[in-house]
Amino acid sequence: MYRMNHYIFDLDDTLLVHRNDINYTLIRENPELSHYLNQCQGMRYIYTNGNFSHANEVLERMNLTEKFEKVYSRDTLPEMKPSFNAGFMVQQDILKDRFESGANVYEVQKDKFVFFDDIPHNLRPAKNLGWKTVWIHPKHEESRKYRYIDHAYPNLVEALKDLTTII
Repeated sequence: MYRMNHYIFDLDDTLLVHRNDINYTLIRENPELSHYLNQCQGMRYIYTNGNFSHANEVLERMNLTEKFEKVYSRDTLPEMKPSFNAGFMVQQDILKDRFESGANVYEVQKDKFVFFDDIPHNLRPAKNLGWKTVWIHPKHEESRKYRYIDHAYPNLVEALKDLTTII
């Protein structure tokens, strides 16, 4: 085993941009996004305040279901973002899976977590957990207002194109 990168993605307005006007019938595969998700060397997860069925529907329509190890949602966690406890539970679950797959404590200590979200205050607890934080938003140039944002991009594809800088 070795150090693992864990890429954690918010769903709404990060992975799928809809700005509160979602129409499932209009959701389609995005080959460019799919390509860049494949560039993430490590494990990928969804961490959303939406429910599991919403996340599953979006992932299926975007043909991304197989790219993610697990979905963490309002109906799989007792608390929601931006709760520190919710992020901590996600991290603990991921690390538990790592130990169960044979990783040792020294390898797991080196693991990196990268969290992509469109809402700045959702990134603060992640930063407090030691995660790299990436703000995905059209006003990304305002990221300097937030000391807990490590990187900011106008959309997820642009962030993933710059993955070597983020990691």
